[in-house]
Amino acid sequence: MARSAEVAALEAQTPWTRASFRDGLATLSASTTGAAQQFARDASTLAYLAAQVPRRAGDESGSTPWTSFRREIALARSVSDQAAAAEVRTALRLTSVLPHTLDLLHGGRITVARARVFVDELQPYDDAVAGQLDCDLAADVARLAPWRIRELVRRAVLALDPDAAAVRTAQQSAARGVTLEPQADGQACVVVTGPAVPLTRWHATLDARARALRAAGDPRNLDALRFDLTVSAFPCTAHSPASNDAESCDAPGAATGAVPSDAAPPVALRAATAGAIPADDGALAGSRLSGVEPASTDCRMSRPVQAMIVVPVETALGLSNEPAWLDGYGWIDAPTSRTLLVDAELRRVCADRTTGQPLDLAPQDLRPPPSPQGVHTLLVDIIRSDITMTDTTWRHEAAHDPSDPLRRFTTLRDRTCDGPTQTRTRASTCDLDHDQAWPLGPTAAWNLVSRSRRTHGLKHLGWTPLRTATSTIWTSPAGQVVDVPRAQVPPPGVDHDPTGRPADLPDPDELADLDHQQLTATDDDLPPWLPAEPSAPTTWAILDGSDDPPF
Repeated sequence: MARSAEVAALEAQTPWTRASFRDGLATLSASTTGAAQQFARDASTLAYLAAQVPRRAGDESGSTPWTSFRREIALARSVSDQAAAAEVRTALRLTSVLPHTLDLLHGGRITVARARVFVDELQPYDDAVAGQLDCDLAADVARLAPWRIRELVRRAVLALDPDAAAVRTAQQSAARGVTLEPQADGQACVVVTGPAVPLTRWHATLDARARALRAAGDPRNLDALRFDLTVSAFPCTAHSPASNDAESCDAPGAATGAVPSDAAPPVALRAATAGAIPADDGALAGSRLSGVEPASTDCRMSRPVQAMIVVPVETALGLSNEPAWLDGYGWIDAPTSRTLLVDAELRRVCADRTTGQPLDLAPQDLRPPPSPQGVHTLLVDIIRSDITMTDTTWRHEAAHDPSDPLRRFTTLRDRTCDGPTQTRTRASTCDLDHDQAWPLGPTAAWNLVSRSRRTHGLKHLGWTPLRTATSTIWTSPAGQVVDVPRAQVPPPGVDHDPTGRPADLPDPDELADLDHQQLTATDDDLPPWLPAEPSAPTTWAILDGSDDPPF
């Protein structure tokens, strides 16, 4: 009570409505816009200067006019040679390959930080791919936080050329490793680089155990607990894939995988298959992940944990190479996602055909035989069976705290916190906030949203959220407004089709003829009922767009 009075006294002294305070915010905003415009002008100037310098192909080192030019730029900008070279590369990419991003910078409609992330993320790809993604994504990039920009680009790259992505994945997996970097004041930093799946599962296990200790009253903060568990749990033991228990979610059109702890929902968009790998009596089982490693390596001091993936059902059946979503990491390639679905439990999820927003979650999991053919057979059975919808999406519950099915559905739908600064907080670790305060607002899916504890607290400090069908609009106490796009749009397997035509799937009886080779294939030799273009959208759905939740 004393704390509430103290906070109220502080709130009475806040400057949010003072003209001088708001003028200062406006000055900072104008400065951000001006910095973007200046960045665009500098890029154009650098490109103009570079065009006047003779250059050989691949000329990045040695005593040549080009290297002399880079040093001239380094002196003019008071930066190192390497920084000058990076500035020149960025300028040349923006002016010659990324015209849409450059236009946004000239107009001050994208920040320098977001533009840099976008350009850096496109750096490994050739001009044709980068130019296509600039045309497709630049407008969306202007609204997204840096981590969401990276996810957006990585998904688009996987969809644009899945075979090349699979090759890059194998090459990067071969370069996995662990390094230790000394730091000041007796500290050090360990960097672990390798395939996303085992590292994501390891971190989910570590995080779940740390949260359990914290909930049991341990006074250490979560970061300290995660560190102490990491250094005390080694050496780790590699476990046989045969001991796995996996959980999956299934709906016609996508497939999902494991969810960390019982708070995270094993669910997928449209038709999905999910895989979860729980620990057994403190020992987390290893899952066969790829040709690089026969099994993952997980610490024995771990509580049961699941790692969710969301995979388009066409990808799971080998009919498509659309990317999949690994909770806690982001987008992964189709071959990896198909491997993860082996020895998994499946749960059907139905979604809106236009947005991919989940509309229904099946009440139970189904376990196929632990083999690729077993996954295929069960998926075909799910597709061919009649679908009985539950009332999870629309049901109003009397209690303040949502039931487990409603919590799972809401967490799957939201994926991340919808806070004004787009922090990367997974929905599985968030509070479920009543958008309209309970009991005036019901405990129902349309009135619940995943928000971190800090974002939840902003509502009590004068921050006002307004949810729309595609975003959350936040208004700050000082009157600033930010539009935060929903994280789940688009989901795996649901993309905007400029032709307006959904892909036609075969008759369910034809699906039964698919063989093991087709299930695990990674080439582009797709059946005739699917569009020929690698990036063609998949819009198969159970429900039409008239069944949107009442936002």
